[in-house]
Amino acid sequence: MGMTRRLLTLLLAAACAAPAGAQVRAVPEAGLVSSLGALSAPSAALTPPSVLPGVWAPAALPAGALPALPAAAIPAAPAAFAAPAAVPLSAPALRAAEAASEGAPLPSAFGQRPAALDAEKPERRVLHSLKDLAELSGGASADAAGLAFDGAAPRAAAESGPTLPEGAVSAEAVPLRGAADVDRTISTLTNSREMHDALKARLPRMQPFDAIVYRDARGGTFTGLDLSARPANADLIPELQPHEVATIKKIQLYTRDLQVLVREEGATPDLVVAGTVTELKSVHTEDAVYEQLSHANHQLTVHAQRHGLGRGAAVLDMIPSLKAVPERIEEQIARVVAENQAPGFKRVYVFSREGLQVYAPDASGAFRLDRAAVPFARPGASAAARGFVPPALERAVLPDMATVTREIQEPSRLLRGKGIRATITVYGSARILPPERARADLERVLAETGPRPHAPADKRRLAAARAEVRMSKFYALVREFGALAAREGGGEVAIVTGGGPGIMEAANRGALEAGGPSVGYNIRLDHEQSLNAYTTPGLSFEFENFSTRKMSLRHGAMGLVYAPGGFGTMDELFEVLTLIQTHKMPRVPIVLLGKKSYWEKVLDFREYDHMGLISHEDLKLFRFAETARQAWDAIRAAHESAAARP
Repeated sequence: MGMTRRLLTLLLAAACAAPAGAQVRAVPEAGLVSSLGALSAPSAALTPPSVLPGVWAPAALPAGALPALPAAAIPAAPAAFAAPAAVPLSAPALRAAEAASEGAPLPSAFGQRPAALDAEKPERRVLHSLKDLAELSGGASADAAGLAFDGAAPRAAAESGPTLPEGAVSAEAVPLRGAADVDRTISTLTNSREMHDALKARLPRMQPFDAIVYRDARGGTFTGLDLSARPANADLIPELQPHEVATIKKIQLYTRDLQVLVREEGATPDLVVAGTVTELKSVHTEDAVYEQLSHANHQLTVHAQRHGLGRGAAVLDMIPSLKAVPERIEEQIARVVAENQAPGFKRVYVFSREGLQVYAPDASGAFRLDRAAVPFARPGASAAARGFVPPALERAVLPDMATVTREIQEPSRLLRGKGIRATITVYGSARILPPERARADLERVLAETGPRPHAPADKRRLAAARAEVRMSKFYALVREFGALAAREGGGEVAIVTGGGPGIMEAANRGALEAGGPSVGYNIRLDHEQSLNAYTTPGLSFEFENFSTRKMSLRHGAMGLVYAPGGFGTMDELFEVLTLIQTHKMPRVPIVLLGKKSYWEKVLDFREYDHMGLISHEDLKLFRFAETARQAWDAIRAAHESAAARP
């Protein structure tokens, strides 16, 4: 078909589809429709109060990360949703127009979902464990993006799309699919070359990924990098600092409608959140609210004046050790407002250990804590309209499957590469101290309170110090076990822990001191979380997700050893017991380290049996060991017995 015929087909199809007065725009995307040259992936032109249409697109994974599902099981992407103010054109729509011009009847409107897309609905797969991943790996092909922890297909964007900030007149969604798109959309005059290069290198891991180009009433533009399709892209956008990413993830618990503003020449706020230009600040001291809010006000005001926008919002993220006292925060906000005739913010959000607080002007114009406010809501939203049911499903963010896959596959690959054939995972409290430190703490408390204190607070301190000394014996016991397993494992059995202090440190310490492999699986948190000092260099791994960390801790283990611990330890124990009980995990020796009387006091397993909540045979899923030798012998005997069976 010639170029002229293609263009006539395109114009005819658009005329059939678009309502009167609709504006259709196309943003060039190299290689999308090679025969049309510059015509390619769509962008939507919007005018208030319209919003960008959502487009379904599965999240991309690196090639080879997971085997593909059979082709028949892969859902085709639906056509773009049509918005009243604009009809986006997609590659499938262009191909449909070509087919129509060859003799097939032209559809009455573009954007309709072909019936063939509903002919075969793939079975939803839920990824619970490594066993599920292994089953999927047996298929002939796969679409890794179709996997999700709740079985739902990942969404490409918030259903109604990004909201226009007050004062902006239109917005275009520009797909960033390659380096040329970045160069064309993000000016190198206002951004460093390093930022461009980093963004281009990361683009394959970020798809689908769009830039939202906002146009103001003065003819200028400003650009945001859209996170509504894939919230996890916050970790990949260059130049975002770790504390900014941490704050963004907190905001994403309330809305997916979030764009990271591209830096301009001049003051530039950080985000557009649900149509509100927003500046992020970290607060490290109680008196810093005024200082940081003043800086945020400057950023918001200058940017708003440059583009003729309305007022924005400030987000203050306080470190966990600080308490957000409303009266104190209101006082410091008032200082900023008094120094500016028209402050650049209409709301102040404060994240603290107390949760999220929203400060907004009352009837007198003074900023007060507003307990009824809807956090990060679109303009015009109200608590009354929402009712008592929160938009929990909208706030739920699916994990990034590329990260999930990496965290499932790489730890065991790393250990195998070091010659490790099996692991023994040790669980237990992070609060249990080494004996020498516990005794030193007790001596210090005794020196301050005396052996028989009268004040209730001193009595509690002394009782806690004595309890630390009693519990420290488990540190010594686990340290001894780690050393024993390292020696008798011959360098092929690694001690694995969560990498933290307490019992985890004791197990790693014993193994390392005995010359054996000592592994730590750390978890990355918003605030500092580091490995203990007793892991073997090169045998540690940092996780983003608790779920994949738990899977890796038990994967390949020849034994699981539990020392006394709190909720986390009990969570790990009962999850493993459930997986083995339901045959979702191979049976491995489970050893409860310490006196049997201790475990029967904190967990009365026999009562579960008496009440009929478990079967009597389930009591054989674990065993008790009072010494390090008994624990090691129990694990070794179980495997020798299994090897002897035909």
